[in-house]
Amino acid sequence: MTQRILKGFVLLMAVVAMTACKDEMTTGDSYISFGLSTDYSDIYMNRRLGELFKSAGSSLNLPDTNDFILTVASSGGDIIYKGPYGERPDPVRVQSGSYDVSLHSIEFEKPGFDMPQFGDLRTVVVGSGQTVSVAFNCTQLNCGMKLIFANSFKDRFPASDVAIHSDGQSLAYPYSETRTAFFLPGILRVTCTDNGNEVPILSRQLEAADMLTIKLSASAETSDSFSVEIDTVRNWMYEDFTLGSGNDGSSMEKALKIADLAMNLGAEDVWVCGYIVGGDVSTSKVSFDPPFTKESHLALADNVKASTREECAAIELPSSGNMRDAVNLVDHPGYIGRKLYVKGDIENYFGYPGVKSIKEFLLE
Repeated sequence: MTQRILKGFVLLMAVVAMTACKDEMTTGDSYISFGLSTDYSDIYMNRRLGELFKSAGSSLNLPDTNDFILTVASSGGDIIYKGPYGERPDPVRVQSGSYDVSLHSIEFEKPGFDMPQFGDLRTVVVGSGQTVSVAFNCTQLNCGMKLIFANSFKDRFPASDVAIHSDGQSLAYPYSETRTAFFLPGILRVTCTDNGNEVPILSRQLEAADMLTIKLSASAETSDSFSVEIDTVRNWMYEDFTLGSGNDGSSMEKALKIADLAMNLGAEDVWVCGYIVGGDVSTSKVSFDPPFTKESHLALADNVKASTREECAAIELPSSGNMRDAVNLVDHPGYIGRKLYVKGDIENYFGYPGVKSIKEFLLE
C-alpha cells in the first residue's frame, strides 16, 4: 500500500512539473522562432556531407534535420522544449527572459564510430512582447580519427590491442576496423599493447570539425609526411606516421628518436636525439616558453613545434660535469629549437620514457 501511494505521489509530481513547464510556454507573451541558415538546409547538408565522406572512403546517412534535437532551456535550467526539431511549436511561446537554445543531430556523450555530431548553441534574450528569430548554423562539433594499419605495423605488433584515448575515455580500434572514431575535441592518444605493456604510439590535438586519417607503419626507415586539406565544412587531414626510426642508438648517426624510447625502456648507454622544446617538466605538462625555473632537466621532442606533454621526453642534466651549465634553459632559453644528442640510459622519468645518467652530449 505504501508503495502504491509513493508511486502515485511521484507520478503526480511529474504531472505537476510538466504542467508548470507547459504553463510557462502558454502563458508568456514572448516568442522564439527557429530556422536553419541557407547553407545548412537539409538538402545541402546531405549532398555536401555525402560527397565529403565518399572522398574519405566512408559513408554517412545524416539524419533529417527535422529529427535533430531542439532544446530550449531557461537561464535557470528549466526545459521549455526538448524534442524533434520538426515537431516544435512554431514559434515557441515563452516568458520574457534569457534562454539557452541548441540544435544537435545526435546526443554525443562518449566516443563512438561513425557518430559525427552537428549542431549549434545560442543564448537569446527575449523582452516582454518580443519575438526573437534564431537561424542555426549547424557545424560539426566533435572530431574524428581514422586509423589505417600497414602490414609492417601489424607484423611489429601481431597480437596488439590498439586504442584511442581522450579525456579519460577510450575506444578500442582493432585491425579489422575501417570506420572513423569520433571524440570530443581535445588531445587524442593512440596506444597499443606489446607483451602486456601499453606502448604510446602518438598523440594529436584535434579541434571541432577536424577529421584526421593516420596510416600507421613500422619500418627501418624514417618516413614522415603530413598534408592538410581545408574544406568549407570540415578540416580533412591525412598523416603517414612511421613508428620507430629503425636506429639502434649505437652511435650518433644511429641515434634513437623520441618516438623510439617507449620501445627501448631499460636500454643503457644509447644515443638519443631530438629538438629542445621546453623545460620545467612534470608528469602532466611541459613549459614551452621562458622563463624557466629548473636547471636539472629539459624536454626533447621529434617535432620542433611540439605542444603536448605526450610528444616530449624529459632529459636529466647531470649535476656533475659541464652539461648542466652548458645547456640548461634557465641560463640559455635561446636554445629552444636546437637539436641535442645525448648518450645515456632510457628510464621512466616524470611518468614517461626519458633519458638519465647521461655520459656524453652534443648540441648542434
